[in-house]
Amino acid sequence: MPVIRLTTVVKWLLIFNVGFFLIQLFSDTFFGTSILEIFALVPAHVFQKATLWQFLTYMFFHADLFHILFNMLILWMIGSELEQQWGSRFFLKYYFICGLSGGFIYFFIQIFFKGTSTNYIPMMGSSGAIYGLLVAYGIIYSERLLLFMMIFPMKAKHFVLLLAAIEFISTVFYSRSGVANAAHLGGMVVGFSYLFIKAYLRVRKKRKPFTKKQSKERPSYLKLVVNNEVISEFDENDEEDNTYH
Repeated sequence: MPVIRLTTVVKWLLIFNVGFFLIQLFSDTFFGTSILEIFALVPAHVFQKATLWQFLTYMFFHADLFHILFNMLILWMIGSELEQQWGSRFFLKYYFICGLSGGFIYFFIQIFFKGTSTNYIPMMGSSGAIYGLLVAYGIIYSERLLLFMMIFPMKAKHFVLLLAAIEFISTVFYSRSGVANAAHLGGMVVGFSYLFIKAYLRVRKKRKPFTKKQSKERPSYLKLVVNNEVISEFDENDEEDNTYH
């Protein structure tokens, strides 16, 4: 991975996440508060008290030191490169789309466990957004080598597919474990869907209508996205939206 400078949005996300974690840590330890009851996503509280702000605030609080270190490390390592690729505005929008979607999907699944103890477990962390960033990284830099579990080298696109499989299995078979795998999977699915639809619409707008014969010969939009061919197309004669520059 090339050396990447710390970009503006990533820097502020790091500051806010670390800052809120320190407030949470000191406040709960020395003043006996329970900040997570207010700002983490607690499905039971949403049902009973309509604490809708938790769908946003849960992204800035973390369970423990390892949790925030892992998320902030990934944010720093791949977030700055994606922000340079996309521009700050699109990067920030994509980050929150993935994070918010992860919270909503987790909450939707918790509806099926309404009234159980799992509804009172606070869900927190920026993992939904981080996993969305990993999907984008796997698309744009699909051939780069990453270390799975810091040991096994594999291409970024295979790394992301493996993560998606792990999160899917965890969501289906271990949904009561207390780990918000549904939020992770939700961030990945929504992130990919958003990029795919955006690519489809922009390519469709740029290209002239194809004949049936040409349509059969041209690659699918999925292939365009995975091979990162869409990004280079967006850079050509794009005067309306420069968020990908």
